[in-house]
Amino acid sequence: MKVANKKPKSIWRLVRNRVIAGLFVILPLFITFIIVEWLISTLYNWLVAPIAQTILLGMYGDAARPAVIQDYYVPIVAFAMAAILVYVAGMFFNSRLHRFIDWFLNNVPGVNLIYSAVSNVFDALQRSQFGSEEFKRVVLVEFPHPGMKAPAFVTSETTDLLTGKNILCVYVPTTPVPTSGYMLMVPESDVVALDWDLQETLQAIVSGGLTAPTKVQYYPSIDSTKNSSPNSDN
Repeated sequence: MKVANKKPKSIWRLVRNRVIAGLFVILPLFITFIIVEWLISTLYNWLVAPIAQTILLGMYGDAARPAVIQDYYVPIVAFAMAAILVYVAGMFFNSRLHRFIDWFLNNVPGVNLIYSAVSNVFDALQRSQFGSEEFKRVVLVEFPHPGMKAPAFVTSETTDLLTGKNILCVYVPTTPVPTSGYMLMVPESDVVALDWDLQETLQAIVSGGLTAPTKVQYYPSIDSTKNSSPNSDN
């Protein structure tokens, strides 16, 4: 009887594991598709479609428009013009015009809260994309309480007025959505440099630790402990 009871449990465990594995296969594809589809549709509705309508009105006005031109040629030209427009906008990234728009939106009540939050996210992504060493620096911080540590990304540094010590501003992402997390300020002497790169850390966070590298420097090295000891300040 005991052997007979174990078989249905093993079958149920197999089915459950296969379903969970299937979700891990489908959900990343589905979420990626939804985000890409939203970006494309937004770009088309707000940029490509207005350009296409402007081209058609300029060519034909209110007259009948050939289906081939309306359905094929004009959308291609509109996409090309939209790409050129985005490229030209990129030329103004470090210009006075962009700095003025940035300053203006950051000083409009209500709008500044939304704009600053979105702008900070894209600034972080840009620093990561173009190889900012500061953003790619990964550390371990004591979180959510002493005795436990969590991976964090160093976003900036500041100096304590009283002691002159270096204070790190770190971002601690959450599992499984790393875009939500916590901003902490911790002394640099209290963190442990993590020997994982940005991609390895993000994958470990999203997977809940399933894809974490097999080795980690969890405890501070002897040299760093000596440098952070009270005697080292004298």
